[in-house]
Order: sequence, then structure tokens, then C-alpha cells
Amino acid sequence: MKRSIYLRSVVIYIGVILISLILSFWIMNVFYIDTIRERLQKDITEVGRQTIALYENSNYSNPSEFISNIPTFNYDLILYEENGKAVSPNRNEQWGISAEQVEKVLNGGIVRVNDQSASPPSQLNVGLPFQENESRYALFIRPDLSFEENSIKRVMLTTLLLVLIIGSSIFVILMRYVVRPIQHLTEATKKVAVGDFSVRINSKRHDEIGDLSRSFDHMAHDLSHLEEMRQEFVANVSHEIQSPLTSIGGYATVLLDNMLDEVDRKKYLGIIQKETERLSKLSENLLKMTTLDADDPLFHLRIYSLDEQLREVIVSLETMWAEKGIDVQVELKEIQIEADYDQLSQVWINLLSNSIRYTESNGVIAIQMKEKAGEVIVKVRDTGCGIPEEEQAHVFDRFYKADKARSSNGGSGLGLAIVKRIVHLHQGNILLESKVGIGTTITITLPKLKKRKET
Repeated sequence: MKRSIYLRSVVIYIGVILISLILSFWIMNVFYIDTIRERLQKDITEVGRQTIALYENSNYSNPSEFISNIPTFNYDLILYEENGKAVSPNRNEQWGISAEQVEKVLNGGIVRVNDQSASPPSQLNVGLPFQENESRYALFIRPDLSFEENSIKRVMLTTLLLVLIIGSSIFVILMRYVVRPIQHLTEATKKVAVGDFSVRINSKRHDEIGDLSRSFDHMAHDLSHLEEMRQEFVANVSHEIQSPLTSIGGYATVLLDNMLDEVDRKKYLGIIQKETERLSKLSENLLKMTTLDADDPLFHLRIYSLDEQLREVIVSLETMWAEKGIDVQVELKEIQIEADYDQLSQVWINLLSNSIRYTESNGVIAIQMKEKAGEVIVKVRDTGCGIPEEEQAHVFDRFYKADKARSSNGGSGLGLAIVKRIVHLHQGNILLESKVGIGTTITITLPKLKKRKET
């Protein structure tokens, strides 16, 4: 059987209320007794003295007859003779007055029964002595408060019962208000679990449940965004893989033709080799991106000469820029940096490869590096075709490629995404400036000797 929060809360509330009512009734009862016990004893003593004075001023010659005939209102009286016998009326069995107490009063003492366990207070007794001629008497007085006590208890019980009923009813209604958003949240969670990320709670509450609902909406929004990215990623990967595979399959089919001459055969084999390298590069970039996206990507930090690294990368790409007659201008200051050598090599290779790819023949690529306020600033500027302003915000997105690039340059669209990720992992920044027909400048700022923080 499912135990809901609603049912548990109601049961707990009723249990707490019952315990509270029982304790309250007991505390009120004890407070009532303790408050009036002392006052009652004083009042009883005064009533006894007035009764004795009234008898002394009356025409009665027999105390027993006097006690039997006078109105006692809210008090009961018992008269004891010298022999210790109750003569008017005989209620000793109900009162529980001991012979020692009677003897003490007959000897002129006053007995006040101060029994803390006496409950209700109507069980309190006061004994007073008086003498008629040569005879001694003991008068015991007790308040007759049974009606008042029963009335008070009925009022208390009725009040506490009404509190229980009304309080429980209000709590049951209010708990439905509290539990309803939790039920909505549960239903929304079930929808998210089966892949429906469009569900929203849109709670306007300003309590913990409202915070939870807004957190859920934020989570659902992020999951929806991640799902869109996942679908886009799968579509992009499929597109990037399908294109070279189609090309390879088509040319492989052509190569099966025995009538194909040697020149065309080598040409098609070269195309197949080029598409195979493209697939390999795509696979390598995907693996690289996955590694960089890990919660704690593995970095090997060391201090090395950044200017020497840039020169090595420029030399390694000489075949590409020399083939297009590009003029590479270098302005490098000797700077030591603490970073991952292999990761930053990937950054410079990707940036320079892009510049070479999009720079026309006989163009210019300028590489400048300087130091400022403990940071290293590297600028790579080219005189390529430039990037339209509306596309600049997306150039670092994964698989993003302008139509011109997609049609003619064969990039995977992961190069700049990898660059941005590596730079950010080194606690650096990257900035792109570009104008169509003029060229593009990418500025990278890195801390000089500051170790990478946890990401």
C-alpha cells in the first residue's frame, strides 16, 4: 500500500494534536488545582469560623441540630462529639477523616488537609474546634464543588474536542493545497522520465515548493537544450560521416571497372585516400572533444617557451601556406608559460590551419604575441574572406560551418570548438573579430604562470 505524504501528514497532525490536548488537559487540571487549593483552604477556614460564630449567637442549644438546619450552600459539614463519633451527618466513610485528625481538633487544634494528591479540590478538608458549655466538638468542612468541577471539565473537554475537529478539518484542507504541487511535480517528473522535456510547472509560489518547482523547470529546460544538442550532434556527425563514405563508395565502384585507365585509377584512389583522411580527422576531433568535455580532463602542465612552440607549429604547416604563396609575418616575444604543451599545440595548429584554408593565394597571415599584466596575448590575423557578422556568434559552436566553407574546404566544424574549450580549460579567453572581404583576427589571452583551476 502506498503511503502518501498527504496521509502521513494528516495522521501525524492528528497524533500531535491528540498528545497536545491530553497534555494541555492535564496541565490545565494541575494548574487549576494548584491555583485554587490554597485559596479554598483559607475560604473553608473562614466559613467554619463564621459557622461557629453564627451558632454561638443563635438560639440553638444543640450543635448537631444547628448543623442539620442551617443552609450550607456550597459546603458540606460534619460534626464530631468528644467520643469521636460523627453526629451530623455521618459521611466519614466518604471523607476519609482519620481518628487522629478528629482528636487533634477536639484538643483545640486546627486541621488543614494539605494533600497534594487531593483531586478534585472538593476533597480538601478543614477541621475547626469549638466548645458548647462543657462539651467539645470538632467541625469539619469541605467545599461542595462537584457541579462546578464537572462543568469546567465539560467545557474544557468540549473546547479541546472542537479544537481537534476544527483544526484537523482546516489542516486536511490546507494539506491538499500543499500536496497538490508535489503531485503536479511528480506527474511532470514522470513525463520527463519518458523524454518529454517540454513540460513546465510554472509555479508562482515563493516558498520551498516554489523553489523546487522553478528548479525543476530549469532542469527541464536544460534537458531540452541538451536533447536538442544531442539530436543536432547526431545529425551533424551523420552528415559529416555520410559525405566521405558516399564519396568513397562511389569511387570504389568506379574502380571496379576494368576498362578504367591508370591515370583515372590513381586519381580516384587519391580521392578515396583524401576522404579516408577526412574521416580519420573527424574521428580524431570527436575523440578529442569527448576528452575535453570530461568532468576532469587530463592535463599535463609544465613551463615552456611559448614563442618556440609557435615557431614549431608555423614550420610544421609550411607546406600548406607555402603552396598558396601566403606571407607569414611573425612578431614573437620570448615568453615562458605554464600550460599543457600538447593541448596548446592543438590550438595553434587549428587556428593557423583555418587561416591558411580561408586565406586566398598570396595573402598574409600575421602572428603576434606580447605580454601584459601577467597574461600572454596571442593574435592570429589573416586577410581571408572574412566571416559575416550574423555568423560570428556561432563560429565556436560544434559542427558550425558557413555554406562557403562546407562546399569548398571540407572542414568538420570542430576545430574552433576544440580551440575554445582548451583555452577555457586554461582559464583563458578567446575573441574573434572579422569583416567580410578584409579578414579575421582571433585574439587569445592566457594566464602566464597560473595553474589551471578545477573545472
